[in-house]
Amino acid sequence: MENKVSFQLTEEENEQVKGAIELLKTILETKLITLAPDDRKELPKMGDKTVAFVDKSLEYANAYPNYIPSFINIPAARADFEAVKTLRNLATPLERICNQVNDTMTLAGSEAYTASLSIYKVLKNAASMGQPGADEASKELSTRFPRGKRKGESIQNN
Repeated sequence: MENKVSFQLTEEENEQVKGAIELLKTILETKLITLAPDDRKELPKMGDKTVAFVDKSLEYANAYPNYIPSFINIPAARADFEAVKTLRNLATPLERICNQVNDTMTLAGSEAYTASLSIYKVLKNAASMGQPGADEASKELSTRFPRGKRKGESIQNN
């Protein structure tokens, strides 16, 4: 089995990363909001293609203020746009790091699980050959083995 992940943090590195995360939380949590899934789904989204549109529309609002109705708060819209630009500059590197963390965790978990499956099979085989302790070990692991619902099993049998 090839081991593709070799991730380790020193205690000092781990503390530094935790400190950096705490610093981000301290600075950002009071300024950020959390949307409910339904709210997030219903909102119009500003993506890469709409940034130029929003920027230009705000320029025109400043150039032609007499055309803009009073219910449109241009200073608030400009502040929101500036917030988006700032947050996008933060989100891009954070998303990259989060994706790499998740990918590394997924691969490391896969490698550990694959090795554990092999260990389980070896212990079951050793138990079938009467090796001391192997039966107890394989039975212990069998109680912890994650099994999905087997084909043909009904919900009442679970």
